[in-house]
Amino acid sequence: MGKRWKVGMLTSVLAVSLALAGCGKSGGEAPPSGDAAAPADTGEELVVTENVTLKLFSHFAAINTEEDVQALFGPVMKRHPNIKIELVKGKMEEMIAANDMPDLIATTNLYMKDMLALGVGSDLNEFVKTYKVDLNSFQPEAIEALRLYGKNGELYGIPYTMNYGLLIYNKDIFDKFGVPYVEDGMQWGQILELAKRLTRFEGGTQYRGFDPGTEATFARSYSLGTVDETEKSVLNSEGYQKVFGWLQQFYMIPGYIGENNTYKFGNKAFYQDQTLAMFPTWLAAISSQLKQAKAQGREFNWDIVAHPSFDDKPGLGREIEFQSLMVPPTTKHKDAAYRVILTMISKEVQAEMNRGTNLTILNDPEMRKEFASDTDLFKGKNLEGIFKVKPAPSPINSVYDSQSWKYLFEAMGEVLFQKSDINSALNRAAEKADKYIREQKAAKQ
Repeated sequence: MGKRWKVGMLTSVLAVSLALAGCGKSGGEAPPSGDAAAPADTGEELVVTENVTLKLFSHFAAINTEEDVQALFGPVMKRHPNIKIELVKGKMEEMIAANDMPDLIATTNLYMKDMLALGVGSDLNEFVKTYKVDLNSFQPEAIEALRLYGKNGELYGIPYTMNYGLLIYNKDIFDKFGVPYVEDGMQWGQILELAKRLTRFEGGTQYRGFDPGTEATFARSYSLGTVDETEKSVLNSEGYQKVFGWLQQFYMIPGYIGENNTYKFGNKAFYQDQTLAMFPTWLAAISSQLKQAKAQGREFNWDIVAHPSFDDKPGLGREIEFQSLMVPPTTKHKDAAYRVILTMISKEVQAEMNRGTNLTILNDPEMRKEFASDTDLFKGKNLEGIFKVKPAPSPINSVYDSQSWKYLFEAMGEVLFQKSDINSALNRAAEKADKYIREQKAAKQ
């Protein structure tokens, strides 16, 4: 009864907020200005003349500090000094209940589902039409992923920066053991053979050739989500059986599993301990991790290559991942929020962001070549190589993903430590997931 009251209360508060939300213009109209044009010829120009502070909420969008806000939105505020952006933190449910909603929500395509489940997304198709935003100018996979959320054609976000999957490797470890470097275009079978040669105990230190990451992330090149269109679990599908087959081969390399059955090493092993030779990760993630390692005097000889592919999915890397801005329907500063988005996606601002460490979302190969050119982070590195594979299509994202991923983790443990066969372990995981889904639906009725 408590859960039903809470959900009902949130819905009622949001409905009242929607009724009170204004929809008038906050500024006049003017001819299009070149420096703020969207990535196409704009139609109606939007001018915001009043001083306004927009509240920004970040939901897994890597905007955690005021410094992050300045780094990302600085170019926008420089062009519109009357618009300030203030980062707000807390739980969205509490903001809804308090009728104190943000004006912009930044989130990734993988976690937009959480915001939509709370009813805080508005359809931006009219925004696109009014200001003639050319959706064809964006990375096509990004728009396709956003469209998955609109069951009736709604568009709930506008993308502004992209992430890209890659494989980073420690050349010092390769050199230590005389193993040829990894190359662009490799498939997982080749990575497995390299991992075997690089997993060694040497000089009192256990080196490991490769950490594939979580079961969920490794599955993304197959565009595997956790449910199908009917919200039934797909954890026992052929795709996950293949994924588990590969993971089992990596994890069972002698010396890979550590004390207390530890078999995930990730960032710490790669950047800090420097005992991990290869690590699949994100472009945005290495940008921050390498800066931190350099500041702490932990530099090493590294490089990057394209994310490996499955043999039956050649040329496809990690799934599409990007950040978008959503506009809650309750905002009282809709025009200012729209103005921020239009400026963020303009070619000029995209180029400026891209020269830093925010990869452009525009489908512009020449602009992409300038990525991070204002920094020396990738000087002499194989940056262009990572774009030699295409990002895999986005899987179906579900509010049940987080719990389902826990069941996947448990299933992998059964395979590794209880010697369970893969099919049986995944069947049990799927049964747990379906039971959880039924319980969650029943609680909302």
